[in-house]
Amino acid sequence: MLHVNRMTWRTRATLLLNALLAALAVFLTYVMYYIAVQIYYEKNGLNDKFIRSVMTTVELHESGLMVDKRGLSSVEVTPFLTQKKTLKVYKDVGEWQLIVGELHAKKRLWGELTYSVEEQGPYLNREERDPYVLHSALLDGGKITDSSHPNGAMNQLEKLEDGNVAEIFFSLRTLKSPEQVLELLSDYDVRATNMAVYAGELREIKLGTYSSSGAGHTIPHLTLRPRIMFDDNHFLSAWHTFFSLEAGVSDDVQQLIADVEWMTNNIKYNGVDDDKQRLAYLKKNGVQVYGATVTGPVRELEKLKAESEFWGFRLGRIRGMELELSQLGCQPLHLSPNFFHALNHSEKIGGNSDGRNDSYKERLITEKEVPVRSKIFWGPLFG
Repeated sequence: MLHVNRMTWRTRATLLLNALLAALAVFLTYVMYYIAVQIYYEKNGLNDKFIRSVMTTVELHESGLMVDKRGLSSVEVTPFLTQKKTLKVYKDVGEWQLIVGELHAKKRLWGELTYSVEEQGPYLNREERDPYVLHSALLDGGKITDSSHPNGAMNQLEKLEDGNVAEIFFSLRTLKSPEQVLELLSDYDVRATNMAVYAGELREIKLGTYSSSGAGHTIPHLTLRPRIMFDDNHFLSAWHTFFSLEAGVSDDVQQLIADVEWMTNNIKYNGVDDDKQRLAYLKKNGVQVYGATVTGPVRELEKLKAESEFWGFRLGRIRGMELELSQLGCQPLHLSPNFFHALNHSEKIGGNSDGRNDSYKERLITEKEVPVRSKIFWGPLFG
């Protein structure tokens, strides 16, 4: 009996050892496979291509949302070859890059690119995702003659004190080229951050989803942004933060066409067939816009109501610099109407006077954060 028990325990120990060795072999095989997958995706530029796909798709389809361009190198690749990435998204409000949410993107092997945006902020019922209205008259090549300026956004601006900066959206009474929009804005101390492109929607392209009201239609659209450039290996090489009338926007327009062409040829995503039709329309008819987003001091934004070509104003994000400085124990800073003019012609942090960023040193902040001030703010306070 004792001999049998010894054999039984020896057999059990052998089986247990074999099981542990098998589990260890499986684990080591998995680790080697996982490392090999990471190296393959990194060495072959698949992660850079994924980042480019996410950035291009989001920024061309969301109204003014920009993807944080720091920490782009780390992409999660699962054992089932699904690429995942979480990134901050921000909007340009004055001289600040204001974090407004978090982007979650993923792409399965041979699958579609999908993403979702979790917005953050203290406001309810915001209209930032669809802020522009395409008037029915524009579809027939006409001009809006009946809609006066909605004064809700302007009434809100009037209640904001000097020293605040904000973004505001407006629609156009006629389709215009981007250059024409910048010409209209050139008399004001504001800057345009993006524009809503009309590419044949509801006229030559039948949309699956859109909404209509008495004022017109809210439609999915392409967004003209200050150009962002990638090299042949899909690595981000340079980008601009805002449009410049002096430098012209022809390069931005050409980059839009190139981005849509690359996007429709290289990415599977919901709406790619519509974008192929949009691309054909833009190549045939050129780029025209029906709305724009601008940012600047609130007193300057108020002046835009004098432009008869602008209508459908909607107020976006607000940044209160006077409040932030008071939280730091400083005296209130009242910005002059030439505040933006001075900043646009001074040395930029992380960019040149034309808005180009060769290295990313822009200030990204949240709505709850009191950021560290640069010398342009501290000088007058403690000189």
